[in-house]
Amino acid sequence: MKETWFQHTDCTTEQADELLAQYRRRGVPVERSLNNDFITWTVSARLPEGKNPPRACRQWQNRTWG
Repeated sequence: MKETWFQHTDCTTEQADELLAQYRRRGVPVERSLNNDFITWTVSARLPEGKNPPRACRQWQNRTWG
């Protein structure tokens, strides 16, 4: 399965630490890098990419619309 990097941008230190802990608990390769403003972080996780697009939610579709 193909894997791509997904990025969470402009995270605070607490948010970045929590994301790192959650991804590492699941065994996902993850990296953290400091942004140019020296305040916020970008957390990058290597996640599997599905071959099919996500399904549309049927909850918001009216039956009469087809």
